[in-house]
Amino acid sequence: MGMDRRFPGQGPGGFHSGRLFRILAIFALIAMALTLSACGVTDDPQSTIAQGGRANERIWFVYNFLWIGAAIVFVLVEGLLIYTLYRFRRQPRTAHGRPVPVHGNTKLEIAWTVIPAVVLVAIGIPTLQVLADLESTPDDQNVMKVEVIGHQFFFEFRYPEQELQTTNVLHIPEDTVIDIDLTSADVIHSFWVPKLNGKTDNVPGRTNTMWIEADEPGTYSGQCAEFCGTGHALMKFQVEVHTQADFDAWVQQQKDRAAGGGEEAQRGQQLAQENNCVGCHTIDGSQAIGPTWQGLYNSEVTLADGSTVTADDAYITESIRNPNAKVHEGFPSGVMPAFDESQLSDDDIAAIIAFISTLSEE
Repeated sequence: MGMDRRFPGQGPGGFHSGRLFRILAIFALIAMALTLSACGVTDDPQSTIAQGGRANERIWFVYNFLWIGAAIVFVLVEGLLIYTLYRFRRQPRTAHGRPVPVHGNTKLEIAWTVIPAVVLVAIGIPTLQVLADLESTPDDQNVMKVEVIGHQFFFEFRYPEQELQTTNVLHIPEDTVIDIDLTSADVIHSFWVPKLNGKTDNVPGRTNTMWIEADEPGTYSGQCAEFCGTGHALMKFQVEVHTQADFDAWVQQQKDRAAGGGEEAQRGQQLAQENNCVGCHTIDGSQAIGPTWQGLYNSEVTLADGSTVTADDAYITESIRNPNAKVHEGFPSGVMPAFDESQLSDDDIAAIIAFISTLSEE
């Protein structure tokens, strides 16, 4: 009477008990692949897939090269694996139930050593070329200098050529290379505008460089990409890209505003910068940790308890001396420190109020 020879895990008629598991695993991999393929949203404010300028296009070139290369390798390896499993699925095993070893096969060992080395070289050459391109600012005719200083918890932008300064909003013209010097006033930060370039650190005591260039006007979101303290999550900023004519008009508007406020308002602006007020309060209406100063003076303010108050001299002074006394609706309490007379005198506060009063709605 003959015996039905079966391999471990194989039932009568050649049915493998793990077949159902393999089928489910294949469907799970397909579902995961479809899910991951839907994760690339190009219209997301901080999408790294969408290209907004020349620097990010260079990064995208490397990404495409690596992705296509990885896809080719994946198809070849998995195809060979599937073919091998199918072609030799019924081949007899050794007496110990294991495949025949290939140790000592010189040709195979050379092949699987040389092929990965060739792949790494093929990946390394274009990667190093792009890194070199991003390291050096392009020698274009249209180049504008900007200094970016990281603070806890805001970015300060200085425009040496225009003699201007902004906070949390970087204004640049389109089709212009922006040569950026990066420093930090306290701890390590990381400047990142996903659609325009990669990340570069702001390091205390050191100046790093990078460059960006935007193809068309619009708003590009950025953030600090290095944990820098308890307010790190709030350390976001925007890059406002204008046409050249609109950028020139914005520069002139900022200069006219500063000149129109008189010496007292200019001193108040300087005090606001020195005391990091503009780190939490923007002057252009954009969102920040605290309420914007644009249009604030003499406006009706809704407080956290539902009451309203006029943002006059008395209210602003009280907010500086005792910021938790009357908190704006929708903004956190306990974030702004209190400034006593040793830090800001009454004359200093009056100068800051004079500056705030010049920031009317556009």
